[in-house]
Amino acid sequence: MRHTNARFPVVASGFSGKRVLLAGGLLAATAGGIAAYRFFNNGQPDTAVSRLRFTPVLLESSEKLTHDVKRLRFKLDSDKRLGFNVSSAVLFRVRQASGKTEWRPYTPVSAESQKGWFEILVKRYDKGLVSPAMHALQPGDAVEVWGPLPFLEYCPGSFSDVGLIAGGSGITPCLQLTRHILENPEDHTRVTLLFANKTADDIILRDELDGLAAKYPGKFAVHYVLNSAPDEWQGLAGNVDKAVVERVMPPPAPSTFIGVCGPPAMVAAVSGARPGPIAQGKIGGVLKELGYTNVFKF
Repeated sequence: MRHTNARFPVVASGFSGKRVLLAGGLLAATAGGIAAYRFFNNGQPDTAVSRLRFTPVLLESSEKLTHDVKRLRFKLDSDKRLGFNVSSAVLFRVRQASGKTEWRPYTPVSAESQKGWFEILVKRYDKGLVSPAMHALQPGDAVEVWGPLPFLEYCPGSFSDVGLIAGGSGITPCLQLTRHILENPEDHTRVTLLFANKTADDIILRDELDGLAAKYPGKFAVHYVLNSAPDEWQGLAGNVDKAVVERVMPPPAPSTFIGVCGPPAMVAAVSGARPGPIAQGKIGGVLKELGYTNVFKF
């Protein structure tokens, strides 16, 4: 991927029609302090990750969260943090048994300021090129990281309400942004999270999310919706449809921002399909029908 200083004006939907410029690899939206970045600079002296090279890191621990999701913790030098800003991902490169290398981005779920280690969540796909190798890692095994790959730069106080709609492992950038807002005492933005899963056993990090809701009442609310809900389920049931979004999300307004992350079919139904890994595409689906204008698809 080549870095260029050329400027290419483009218009990105989802930010109230504001103009967005691609400049030096940077895609920045001017609406309300939200900016989507394609590339970042190469880090600071106390950061472990770099865009100049792949950096080896060792697995410290592996924890099984659900039948197909693990939380992996990787070691860093005690004086180093990973080196990402909210919200962004890091590329992981693994070597297959055949000797071929494959890579995939993962979103850290540890705090930006955390030194000495960082964590990611990995959902295993049987036909995946990277996730089976990541799940097979044992403490002491090494992988290589590169980045960061920023998605969204959040400026505190840009919006009065942030609504996040996540499906499955799409919770990771939503949790990253949520924690960033909640842990800043100067940011009074209200955050509402709608987290969709197939079953209750598939809900990732429920204890942590419920703990944040208890710790920050009035500032953070989380709602769970299950595709296959048992009779005793007290939460929402079904798909993320118009009725569910209207019920729990902050209403459409210039001061409301909505972020969406999940399986492609869910993203398409909720906010309109993404035409590519970076391109946002037009707002569509439920959010367009309800009149939301500040929308970002992670």
